[in-house]
Amino acid sequence: MKPTILIVDDDELICELYSDYFKQNGYITKTAISVDRAVKSVKELAPDIILSDVVMPIKNGINLFRELQAFAPNIPFVFMTGYQHDPKVIQQLEEINASWISKPAALEELLEKVNSELNQNQATRT
Repeated sequence: MKPTILIVDDDELICELYSDYFKQNGYITKTAISVDRAVKSVKELAPDIILSDVVMPIKNGINLFRELQAFAPNIPFVFMTGYQHDPKVIQQLEEINASWISKPAALEELLEKVNSELNQNQATRT
């Protein structure tokens, strides 16, 4: 069965680009441009993994992670950030022991990171 990925980014073009790329590489994709839409999608879809931007308006990727801990704590996350030099952002990612990648990321690197997280999550479940 194909894995399902939820891509969360406030930039619709990024969502489309990543969605197309992951579809070409055997994934089922869903996109959300806000945390609230992402939460709704998780409730409807139960994705295998979430790829989320960290910095977004109103609520950010860390807020999404924390909201989902209440009802979907086992879904792995890969965070993307263009703020890798901001100590506050890195501290937040470290506090939740997050897997993350710098933005912009090469598509191949992003695919490798997502596949690695999925494989690691499956290994811990068995």
